[in-house]
Amino acid sequence: MGKALSKIIRFSFLVLFFFDVQAQADSTILLDETIVKGFETNQSILKTGAAVSKIDLKTIERFGNTNLLPVFNSQAGVRFEERSPGSYRIAIRGSSLRSPFGVRNVKVYWNSIPMSDANGQSYFNQLDMNSIGNIEILRGPSGSIYGAGIGGVINMQTKTANPGNTISTGLHLGSYGTVNSFAALQNGNSKSNTFINFSRLKSDGYRENSALEKNTLNLNHSLFLSNKHTLNILGFLSELEYQTPGGLNLAQKDANPQASRPKTPATPSAIDQKAAIRQKIAFIGFSDQIALKNSFDLNSSIFYTTNKLENPFITNFEKRNEFSLGYRVVLSKKIVELPLKFWLGSEGTNTNSTFAVYDNNLGVSGAGRYSDQVKSFQNSIFGQFQWVLPHDIFLTAGLSYNLQSYDFVRTPLSTKEKSIIVNDKPVVPFTPRISLLKSFNDKSSIYFNLSNGFSAPTAQEFVSTIQTLSQVQLLKAEKGINKEIGFKSNALPFWNIDLVLFHQNVKNGLIRNLNANGDEYFTNSGGLIQKGIEFSNIFKIVKPNKNQFFKKVDMVLNFVVYDFKYQTYSSGNNDFSGNYLPGVAKYNTFFRLDLEQRNGFYMYFDNNYLSKILLNDVNDVSSDKALVSILRLGYLKEWSKSKLKIYGGIDNLMNAKYSAGYDFNAFGNRFYNPAPPRNYNAGVQFEIKIK
Repeated sequence: MGKALSKIIRFSFLVLFFFDVQAQADSTILLDETIVKGFETNQSILKTGAAVSKIDLKTIERFGNTNLLPVFNSQAGVRFEERSPGSYRIAIRGSSLRSPFGVRNVKVYWNSIPMSDANGQSYFNQLDMNSIGNIEILRGPSGSIYGAGIGGVINMQTKTANPGNTISTGLHLGSYGTVNSFAALQNGNSKSNTFINFSRLKSDGYRENSALEKNTLNLNHSLFLSNKHTLNILGFLSELEYQTPGGLNLAQKDANPQASRPKTPATPSAIDQKAAIRQKIAFIGFSDQIALKNSFDLNSSIFYTTNKLENPFITNFEKRNEFSLGYRVVLSKKIVELPLKFWLGSEGTNTNSTFAVYDNNLGVSGAGRYSDQVKSFQNSIFGQFQWVLPHDIFLTAGLSYNLQSYDFVRTPLSTKEKSIIVNDKPVVPFTPRISLLKSFNDKSSIYFNLSNGFSAPTAQEFVSTIQTLSQVQLLKAEKGINKEIGFKSNALPFWNIDLVLFHQNVKNGLIRNLNANGDEYFTNSGGLIQKGIEFSNIFKIVKPNKNQFFKKVDMVLNFVVYDFKYQTYSSGNNDFSGNYLPGVAKYNTFFRLDLEQRNGFYMYFDNNYLSKILLNDVNDVSSDKALVSILRLGYLKEWSKSKLKIYGGIDNLMNAKYSAGYDFNAFGNRFYNPAPPRNYNAGVQFEIKIK
């Protein structure tokens, strides 16, 4: 595997030199030209004292419009997993131990409006890839201004319309009955900007009981009330259903990787129980940006989310109803004379949830077991300043005060057991952050960042632990202290460099466990030590002569080295102190090569190498190394008022045998969720401007 990766890297450099490419600065997207919102500073990546990545629209659209997995996995320090179609997990500088499904330990924003609810859950799989315009990722604790989430922050922006009226549509077809279609309407003028998109995705899935169907409607409407005042209205409706095949042990995986979880003497099969997730969600938000007098700016937003979910599982049938209401407000002031800028703000979310659990009678809800009522509240009050010192030194410091509470009431539905009432306020800390950055001629910078963060147990972790364990066990919030040093440079006009070294100490790390029935519960580990190196290299090189064959040759080469261990962790009679943390590849290399020909033909190639991943706390079982490649060939033609794109692709080009997501610490060693072998896709997209 290592030899194959080495050959690919050597081949990429041969391609560059073979075409005798030369650097041309005006065609290169430089670090100091990429503006990010990170920590509300709205400045270039080069002058942001943190590990931050920005994924633009062109990168998002490089491949098919069905799955964000390859988009996120192109970023150093980010691991996007999919155990089965629709079942997403995201880990930023960490493990997926906490996430059976959904996104936890990461704060998610949609157009700068909080999308994560007070339960600590972000339903990432409800978003439509066809509607996302760009993605910004902050790696590491960001609690000084964004509240909970040791892993980091993901902020996604909806597409915005170009001037005029535009209609676009597309169709994507792939192996295993995959069909994705979308239709979008865009209107942009001096008074407003509107984007509306409807998307439908359907797939039979590679494995048994892994079909997926999703319908999504997105709206983003901006009103420019004046040159100093903008009002935004955004929302989406999503209906999602995906089957869950369940994990396999090694013998089952090798015998038939397409199989779903079989029945045992104690439990029925995934097919018998019609295991699945059925979910409907509606999100609406309003945001307002206004420039006030005396260099004050006020950004505010409110949002409301309703979520209905059904989960027929192997051992039960859960019906979940959730309602969330929240806000975020930030007041900033710029003092040009110093120069100094400061921010004061607050963010809060209230979520009411009902988790009703029934018997699962072959996919039909049976006798009621109990109903859990959970009221969750999460609030953060924060302040920050940035002071530009002499010699281009940027000092940024922030501090937040955070609250988290759960009010839990369990009402038995079919027994005479007494109700259970638990009121819990996981202790969450003040979260300071300080960053010192030195800029060198706007071409390079070096920074040091010290940040504190926390991640309270989610309501699902809280409830599932009470459901599974015989005694009520209150979970503590994870707390993390992160130290990092980074170097960023575009001193060479065709080469962007981003190097980060970090050391994070996590106390009370939340660990997912499964009992004999496959029911999950969580425990706090004593502590984790997470050390890592993230090295990103972006090459943007073009032919200076327009008559040459290629108009662009781009290359990306990322390296990640992680050393994550339990500092202290005992479970029962087992002491795992000093063991490596499951769910983390020690080495990860990502390589990308894009070739675009002047007549519109292009080739995109991605290659992701993962070293083995430990699958349990004992560290006696690990995955195989994996080299996963994606190839796409296409043709793009643009006219004055229209655009046509035709493409075909191969996923898992080298036919690797791997799992895109594992079940860690799984009972019965059911760790594996086999990913599809080599498979194919093709699509067409068309866009036209109208009056």
